[in-house]
Amino acid sequence: MDNNRKETFINDKRRISYLRSVYTRMYRGQSVLIEGAYGVGKTRFLELIKPKKLTTVWLESLDNKHEILASILQELNYEAVASHFRTSTHLKKICSLSGFFIVIDETNDLDRRVWPYFKRIIDAGIPMVFAGLPSVRTYLTSEHPDILSRLKVLPLYPIVVEDFIQKYKDFVPEAIEQIYAATNGDMRKFEEICSDCIDKAKELKYSLVDINLALTFLTDLPPNH
Repeated sequence: MDNNRKETFINDKRRISYLRSVYTRMYRGQSVLIEGAYGVGKTRFLELIKPKKLTTVWLESLDNKHEILASILQELNYEAVASHFRTSTHLKKICSLSGFFIVIDETNDLDRRVWPYFKRIIDAGIPMVFAGLPSVRTYLTSEHPDILSRLKVLPLYPIVVEDFIQKYKDFVPEAIEQIYAATNGDMRKFEEICSDCIDKAKELKYSLVDINLALTFLTDLPPNH
């Protein structure tokens, strides 16, 4: 199996198209919301975003607004202390900078009070890439339609089984089909089981992961996983 799986992921047409769209918007100073259910592969998609000439600033969605603004500056090698009294100063400094973009995974966990600050950052032409559950768009539609209008929403869906069959060449197709069906399109669980199968196949010196080997890792899955 390709040792670069973490980097390449599954190159289905939708994700390739989305990656191009993200780059196009980022180079224009525009922002994006990656939307999808649990396990669909949002975090892995974010890890693929590596634009040239732009520094990546990853933020923790559980931080409060003071910590988030200070973190942006700290990631850009500026001294910044998370403080309510420095919030305005930090925001002005961030909006005056360029050459970077901001990534926030698990956007659904954000403190709602931080969104107006993000609006200022977006309006300053600093690209932001959000990833979260569909509830994020629902919230923005209701509470911040002005912010939602500034974002291009890209819905991620589970990759179809045919794409997996093409990717995992050292699995017989039936094994991939069984794993895919058992994990109900959960990308995280799917890759975990595939990795276990690969390790076991190497241990047993199998040239391919067959259906029987795959089934040994599926028997412990809860029903309707």
